[in-house]
Amino acid sequence: MSIRTMIQPGIIAALLWLALPAVAQAADDPAAEACHRKDTTVAIMDCLNGLTAQWDKRLNAAYQAALKASESQTRKEALIRAERAWLAFRTANCGWYDAQEGTIREIAGADCMLDTTKGRAAELEDALKP
Repeated sequence: MSIRTMIQPGIIAALLWLALPAVAQAADDPAAEACHRKDTTVAIMDCLNGLTAQWDKRLNAAYQAALKASESQTRKEALIRAERAWLAFRTANCGWYDAQEGTIREIAGADCMLDTTKGRAAELEDALKP
């Protein structure tokens, strides 16, 4: 085995890690950072999925409040369409990470779900502010 063969997979893995925006975003979140300090991939995934579930509850509450606050049926229907499109986007975008090789894809996909859900919850909450 040549030195090039031995180094290349490590370099590729490092480049993939640096190129993952979801992982970079998670570094700005102390709770997500704590998840990344767990000992195993399973523990990291459980932690990230738990955070995502918390943000998903917050997102759902903001969505329901935004529906109730909609001044017209047209605005309500627009929000429903937007939310359906956003859900499809989140699923497709975060699912994209699953097409990668290695276990880091699982963590990257979970980071994507967390960051995307957190961002949408904050967006809807901000829209509700006077």
